[in-house]
Amino acid sequence: MEFLQPSCTKTLQEGLDELYREAPEVAEVSRRKGKGFRDHDLTHVIFGCDTSIRGELLLNPWILLGTTISRQELRDYGADPEVKRLNREGYDLLGGRLKAVLIMIFYYLPLYAWLWVTHIRPMSRKWPHSQVTDVMLDTPLDVHRQEYGIRIYSPPRL
Repeated sequence: MEFLQPSCTKTLQEGLDELYREAPEVAEVSRRKGKGFRDHDLTHVIFGCDTSIRGELLLNPWILLGTTISRQELRDYGADPEVKRLNREGYDLLGGRLKAVLIMIFYYLPLYAWLWVTHIRPMSRKWPHSQVTDVMLDTPLDVHRQEYGIRIYSPPRL
């Protein structure tokens, strides 16, 4: 997907459209669930993370530390039955709950710390999680990324 590339010149809306074309199940859930899910999907686009289990896990520190998301928004999103179902599926994809916890502790937590230091902390300002305007949707991704100081992390292929 083009929006995964650091220098992508598609607009934020075009990136979201691309995400939805490539992952129609994500588009359907967001259509049904509304703005909170769309806001989450926009973070996939702006931070260059796909919707695979790895992409979802890599998006976590960006959302928690690099956006203006509120605790209430986090609680509401995490309490949604669809999110809970997807989290259970994620455990299964990682080999079960115990293996998922071990992967989180020994791989993702150190990676989150490294991302914080090298990519998120240097951002010039936080992405406005739930305050994306129509003007922002019509702005190219490379312009947003430069303005906010967002450097896309490209994970090594395992």
